Amino acid sequence: MGLNVCINSDDAEMARRLNQEAAKVVKYGGVSEDDAFKMVTLNPAKALHIDNRVGSIKVGKDADVVLWDQNPLSVYAKALYTIVDGTIYFDREKDLLQRTHITAERNRLVQKCLLMPKQAHQRYR
Repeated sequence: MGLNVCINSDDAEMARRLNQEAAKVVKYGGVSEDDAFKMVTLNPAKALHIDNRVGSIKVGKDADVVLWDQNPLSVYAKALYTIVDGTIYFDREKDLLQRTHITAERNRLVQKCLLMPKQAHQRYR
């Protein structure tokens, strides 16, 4: 029909999962995966008249890219990397390592608090 269909959200949580919203269009709307991806990438850029700069991956365009471990339309897909303006902002392996360090530090601090004299606990109440 020539319509430019876009999927967006003002809700920050849903905006992080637009790939899953696109998957619903494939499952329940009978739309191709390619057209569903465009609904969350190129079509909104066209609607905003900035598709010459963003919305698809082409030489000369600005691109924020997420690399997935499987088809991004799957609810089981996990983001491996998020790249914004050429800088890696998320790396799943580094994130998992950092979580290990954070857990160890949290445990160290809890143990330190548990070993504090009782008077110190009362002082901080």
